Amino acid sequence: MSTKKKKKRTFKFNNLLILLVLISSCFLIYHILLLGPIEPLIRYIIIGVIVIINILFFLFKKKKSKNMAMIMMILFISLNVILCFSIRKVYGIIDSINKNKIIYSSSLIALRNAEIDTIDDVSDKKIGLIDDNLSVDNYIIAKEMIEEEHLENDNEIVLYDDLLVMLHALYDGKIDLMFVSSNYDVMFQNAEGFENINHDVKTILEKDKTIQKESSNVSMLNNASNLKPFSILLMGVDSEKDGLKKNAYANGDGLILITFNPQTFNITMMSIPRDSYVPVSCRDNTKNKLTHVGWFGTDCMMETIENVFDVDIHYYVKVNFKGVVGIVDALGGVTVDVPKKLCTDDSNRQGEICINQGLQTLNGEQALVLARNRYDLRLGDIDRGYNQQLLIKALLNKMTSVRNVSTLLDILETVSNNLDTNLTTEEILSFYNIFKDILASREYQSNDDLMNIVQIKLAGTSKNIYFENLNSRLSCYLLDEESVENASHEMKVNLNLEDPEMIKSFQFGPS
Repeated sequence: MSTKKKKKRTFKFNNLLILLVLISSCFLIYHILLLGPIEPLIRYIIIGVIVIINILFFLFKKKKSKNMAMIMMILFISLNVILCFSIRKVYGIIDSINKNKIIYSSSLIALRNAEIDTIDDVSDKKIGLIDDNLSVDNYIIAKEMIEEEHLENDNEIVLYDDLLVMLHALYDGKIDLMFVSSNYDVMFQNAEGFENINHDVKTILEKDKTIQKESSNVSMLNNASNLKPFSILLMGVDSEKDGLKKNAYANGDGLILITFNPQTFNITMMSIPRDSYVPVSCRDNTKNKLTHVGWFGTDCMMETIENVFDVDIHYYVKVNFKGVVGIVDALGGVTVDVPKKLCTDDSNRQGEICINQGLQTLNGEQALVLARNRYDLRLGDIDRGYNQQLLIKALLNKMTSVRNVSTLLDILETVSNNLDTNLTTEEILSFYNIFKDILASREYQSNDDLMNIVQIKLAGTSKNIYFENLNSRLSCYLLDEESVENASHEMKVNLNLEDPEMIKSFQFGPS
């Protein structure tokens, strides 16, 4: 081969390498910028170094001796590709926590002993449908199924204002079938009289529909690196299924309203009893049990709680059984002072697991017992809420012991499938700076003192209330108004919305 051809081929290969360097560098810079609020100065320095290296490679291209430059370019391209994949993996894990698309599902159900087995048997029947055109799975998908199967032609569609009333009508034989979310087993398993709904009914027809989830239009980011004080509603989804891609109802079995002040590291936690008797925002403020509000969707649950406590809820986080187990196990267990011996079934609702009283390290399944059990507690759901707060406090303290990024990524990867939130990816990334500030603060010397956690308890009284639409009395929890006002004030102080009350008188010695 002639020298001229060799030079020409070398020239082409060299130009190709320069092009690949530019392309891979651009991709790497793009991925570095994706990390948003994480170490902006360091990231901009790295980007500057990448640009300088590109300029140097372009200059070396004009030198007579290019072999070393070509080797360096190949190594640089390889490094860029590896870093791009690494950052993409990190970003992908974090981005997957906020599930942009949710699968809604509607089912046409009948009693198990009914002589209806397939859609072909549905003729000359009464079919119940909730009159709520905002409900995707209880109404919108159901209407599509009615049209697709021409069910209006030879059946009577009976409209109801309340899901529980419609379910009673099905059990009482007033209707033959009803449309309801396919999560009906989760929705009604804690409703009085329907604990065995999974065995009482059967599904005749089912349809799924994927819908883009609306993101929060409120951002707590002051800028790329700082968060304002914010509130989060933590909702426990009572489900043993793995994954939250399908719409999951939070029945109010685990509702904790948390406020966090990033400037002071102060946290307030308030458990809201599932039986709280409150005005439902999406039902013209008609009063109902809070555990039933979850049937109307996350937005209705958030708005209802906002109205009761006069505090804006900026974000929500849903977590199911598998999520709790995964978080705790990924952290290597959590240390909790268990108030008494508790036993319940595991995350698959199968074998029984017990935890003893006293200070101990709990694994994921044991921690779930602490979070779920209420039947063995004197105050039932009230004490369970306190135990859930104990678990969250233990989780937060254990998180502060994490010192490397790989462990954090393992935790996120483990639980991302079983968590859902309306926090944006940028807002989740911003927690890196808060976490770094907590660890860097010299004011705190031990894990237990890293954050000031205030546990708010709600006072109230239990009372049986007659529900006219159900023709029955249900056990409800009437929240004490003064307790609600005090809780609201405590949270507003932490959100920098109100000033703390100063003690104006002091008393020394015995009264």
